[in-house]
Amino acid sequence: MSERIQKVLAHAGLASRRTVEQWIVAGRVEVNGVKAELGMDIDPTLDHITLDGRPVPLVEVQKRYVLMNKPAGYTTSLKDRHAQHLVSELLPANFGRLYPVGRLDRDTAGLLLLTNDGILAHRLMHPSFQVPKVYEAWVRGRPGTTHLERLRDGIPLDEGMAHAHNLQVVKRETDRTLVRLTLTEGMKREVRRIFQVIGHPVLELTRIKYGPLTIEGLESGRYRPLTHAEVKALQEASRPLDERAINTRRRAIGDERSSRPHHTGRLSLSTPRPRHSFRDTRGDSRRPHR
Repeated sequence: MSERIQKVLAHAGLASRRTVEQWIVAGRVEVNGVKAELGMDIDPTLDHITLDGRPVPLVEVQKRYVLMNKPAGYTTSLKDRHAQHLVSELLPANFGRLYPVGRLDRDTAGLLLLTNDGILAHRLMHPSFQVPKVYEAWVRGRPGTTHLERLRDGIPLDEGMAHAHNLQVVKRETDRTLVRLTLTEGMKREVRRIFQVIGHPVLELTRIKYGPLTIEGLESGRYRPLTHAEVKALQEASRPLDERAINTRRRAIGDERSSRPHHTGRLSLSTPRPRHSFRDTRGDSRRPHR
């Protein structure tokens, strides 16, 4: 089956898709002895791929899914010579190459998903799939009702409108307020930017939920593999919206059917017996058998 070359090489675990694309543009990748081009289709089972003249193994690596409670002060990157600490330092080397799904700022803590499943990562990050992400933000001052309504109605950013869903004030103190909100657009530094616009900059920021996943019970700096059920839940949450609506309707129908009383084959006391039934005549000494 044919697939885009950058997708095949990225799924083989060689590097991120962006890095693979840079290799192709630089002319380092060849297909059957001919320099590869971005977007070309290849068949991993038939075509011979080389990188810098060396054969590339295209056996797909085992999919891994890791949930991390990222501490503040760590950069969401695998390599960055300017960063003091990287999230990759918190993972064992035998996990292989895992890529962060989206980014958390260095000073933002909380839920970070890492995986080598490029397809799932793309769906989780792309705004068209509208996978919800829940944050808790300590902001400066005490935003009033008008400020919160502006967040609900939408804040115009360069990329488009940013809307805060399920917005609620969790706690108020003298000079700061804890606010919980849900976002689906996935814009860069979205939470910090929208609060900056309304004049209440973010002091501390934590992501507590991503789709169906939460960091409840996971200490800062710790990680754990996802369960099979959690992976399935992520795949469901990142389906196109029309597919999710169909699946929700199917589950509702299934629940409705399961809640209906089952017919046991026995007549209840409130159900009148039919006249001249087989049971009425069989074994009844008052009626002659024919």
